[in-house]
Amino acid sequence: MAMLDVIRRGTPDPPHDLWPRLRARLEEQDDVVRLRIPSLGWTGVAALAAALATLWIVPDPLAFLAASGIL
Repeated sequence: MAMLDVIRRGTPDPPHDLWPRLRARLEEQDDVVRLRIPSLGWTGVAALAAALATLWIVPDPLAFLAASGIL
């Protein structure tokens, strides 16, 4: 277990808190932050199409989700 502790201490924690990073970028870039939204891939398009098709085909989507055990 000692080797695992050495490895954990040797690697820095990932920055989970975005607020300090956002404040630093605001101070650097004159209050302008450009948000980059990743493009939608084919899996996202397929999931969106399936969700919209379900809403269009099923007369009562909430009852359908409850009956199928998803909700």
